[in-house]
Order: sequence, then C-alpha cells, then structure tokens
Amino acid sequence: MSFYRSLSPLEATYIATETPEHTPFTNQYIIEGVGKLDLDLWEEASIKVSKVNAGLNLQLKGFWGWRYWDNSDTAPRVTKITTDWDGLSSENAPDIFTPFDSRQGPNAEIILIENPNASSKILFRTHHAITDGMGMAHWIGECFRALRNEPLLGSTGTANEWDIAKQNQIPENLATDGNCISLSPISNKPEERYCRWIRCDWPGKHTKIVPKLVLASSTVAKNRHGNDSKTLFRIPSDLRRYHDKDDGFTMANASGAFDIETTDESTVKSIQRSIIQGMRNKSDLAVFPSKMYLANWLPKAMFNAKAESIKNIHSSGCYRMTGTISYLGEQSLEPFSYDSFTATGRYGVPISLENRGIFIGASNTKEMLSFSLGAPKALVTHEELIELSNELREAYNAL
Repeated sequence: MSFYRSLSPLEATYIATETPEHTPFTNQYIIEGVGKLDLDLWEEASIKVSKVNAGLNLQLKGFWGWRYWDNSDTAPRVTKITTDWDGLSSENAPDIFTPFDSRQGPNAEIILIENPNASSKILFRTHHAITDGMGMAHWIGECFRALRNEPLLGSTGTANEWDIAKQNQIPENLATDGNCISLSPISNKPEERYCRWIRCDWPGKHTKIVPKLVLASSTVAKNRHGNDSKTLFRIPSDLRRYHDKDDGFTMANASGAFDIETTDESTVKSIQRSIIQGMRNKSDLAVFPSKMYLANWLPKAMFNAKAESIKNIHSSGCYRMTGTISYLGEQSLEPFSYDSFTATGRYGVPISLENRGIFIGASNTKEMLSFSLGAPKALVTHEELIELSNELREAYNAL
C-alpha cells in the first residue's frame, strides 16, 4: 500500500459528513435488464477492472491537511441478493444502501439484485469522496467491457477539481445561495431526517433537457410559493475538459458546477445560453473560492449540519438552493449488456442532501428520459413525491 493521490478540498467536505449511520455523499447507479447475474463472473470482472483503475481501491490515510488516498488492496466488493424490491423508489428497499467508511474501505461496491417478479438490477456504489458521476460512468463501462472480454481503457490520471481549478483562472462567482424556496410546501414535520426518492421514466425524444428541467422546477416552485421567491439551481459539470488529455482519465472528483438563478423572464433558451456562456467563461470553476484549500484543515463540524440546524431549515422553508439537477447525457443501453444480460434501463439514486428542495439525476436514450427525483423526507411523503413528479412533468411538457 502506498500514496496514490491527494485528498481534494471538495472531497474533504464529503468525508466530513460521513457517520457510522449515514453517508450522504454516495454515488449510486442502477442498470436493470433481463438475464442471469453470475456472482463469480462479476467478481472476476471487478478484479480485472480494479487492476487498471487504481482510483477504485482507495483508503483514507493521514490526518487534517496531510490526509491522502492510499492505493490499497481494498478492491470493490461484489455481493448478490434476492429480494422482492421493485427498484422504483426508496420505499421498502432492502438494507443495501449502507454507509461507507473512507478509512476502512472498500469505498466502492457492486450489488447484484435478482427479483423473481421483476427485472434484474446491478447497483454500483461509491463513496463520493473517491470519484464523481463521470468517474462512476467510466467504472461502469469498464465492468461491462470486462464482461464482454474487451480491452479495458484504464485510468492513469490523478488530478482532482482543485488541481484543475489552480491551473485555470477562476472567475468571480456571481450567484449567491441561501433563502431559496423548494418545490414543496413548508414542512409540517421538520424534525424528520434524510431523504427519499422515486424513479421517473418519461418516454419520447427529448432535447434541451437540463434547461427544461430547471425551468419546469422553477415553475412548480413559484406556483407554490409566489413569483417573487428565489429559485437557484446547481448544475454539476465535468472539469476534465479543462485538463490535459495526455495526463490520462482521472477517477478523482473533477466536477464543478453552474449555479443558475431563474426569474420571471427566464426561458428555456435563456437558461441554455447561460450554461453555454458559462462553459465558455469557465464559470463552473467559480464555485471554488480562492481559500477553498482550507477545507482540508477545518474541523468536520464545519461541514456536518446538526439535526437541530436541519430542522430549522425545514421549519423556515428557506434552503441553500432550490435543487441540484445532474445530467449524464444521452447514451445507448448497448454498452451495458453482455452475453447473459441485456440492459433495458439505467438510472441514478439521488445524493441525500437535506439543505435543498430536490435532487434530480437524469440520463436518456433516444427513446426515454430516465431520472430519479429525490427530496428530504421532511418535505414529502412517498405519495407526495409521486404527485410532485406529476406536477414537474406537466410543467416540463408545457415548455
């Protein structure tokens, strides 16, 4: 075991929120399909992938600002279960969404899920502190390449978001968070903790997906709380496009974000222009203040909100942001199939954030937009979340 790469400031904030009971910053993605899931075959494929993608086999070492990721022998764990869970929501889910421990590892795992009455599912999970959404997509693709006995791409880069930000001029952040409304009424049970989610599948050909989801979400929120209320949305982005391709693909967190505030004058076109202009100006680096490096040295309590603080947020109805909308892009399901398994769908499980009203994690094929809609339990019951998704779809289809 030896030093692999530095812990980035953003990753330090993710680490700070983990507890033995809950790891809110967890990446989780599900591929569903038809076929048999052979545990031995998947274990073999996982080992092959981890040998050329060392960023999966990490354990946290060191203390304070001297913390680092150690290249350990803790390869992703692979398990298999049989359950009657349908995978359509967090309701009645089996005990598989368990916390990670960054120091103990493993910090990545694959769970094969078989249901005699529903499609088979493969759940990929990582601690968000070791990789981001694009890193997850790379890992998942590698697993299926291994299962098809195709050459693996590997990943040799180690640059994280702070490494990339330091190599570029960071623009001023013009957006201010705080005092944002949610899409739901003010909570009448603010003491309830954690989040719930549902899966949404919207058939058809979809274009301008992110701007439409932003504007539809804003419409629902303002219809509920008034047009003069503040709506702010975070759109995660991939910073790897700013980095030297010769350094190789990095599995480290390399995500920035665009913060989009909507107004009465906002349109799909204006939101799309804002995102395009933001990419040209590298505005997704603006979320990293010049003193971001201090996160590696600050105590965990600075980033880990207490239950009473979260209760106060829900009681006030004022959130850091209205929501986060993460989009992984359009991709065929073919790359997620192999001899004994044919993929029929894919979707993410939302990050469990309680300081914003919603979390949408979306991707699409040519025929379907699939996403998970998550929200704090203090804001919605399962039935209310389904109703919220219907309101969102109605607003989306009107654009």
